[in-house]
Amino acid sequence: MQIKGVDFVLYNVSDYKRAVAFYRDVLGLKLSEEYGGYWGEFSIGPITLAIRAGDPVTKGGAVIALAVDDVKKAVEYLKTKKVMIIDEPHEGKVCFKATIADPDGNEIKLHHRKDGTIG
Repeated sequence: MQIKGVDFVLYNVSDYKRAVAFYRDVLGLKLSEEYGGYWGEFSIGPITLAIRAGDPVTKGGAVIALAVDDVKKAVEYLKTKKVMIIDEPHEGKVCFKATIADPDGNEIKLHHRKDGTIG
């Protein structure tokens, strides 16, 4: 398995509309994508800042998404290393993804965009 880069950093938020207003109106970031009224993405250079409402705040408060060539193969490899798999590989609208945990339980997303881009 080879990590190709960081696709996004995710913050869980308690109030989605309030968080969008803060990042957009206060920090001046452009809301580049929005899904279902609970997930928003702000493109910041080569990395995306994502916000998500509705999920409990994860340990550490943030989640990193690492870009890989093949999410299923990456998870298969990590299972051989006894890594905790939180969310098995699945397909989203624009990507393939899975969630694993580091030894302290911090979430790490494995991510592959369908358009092949990274960051």
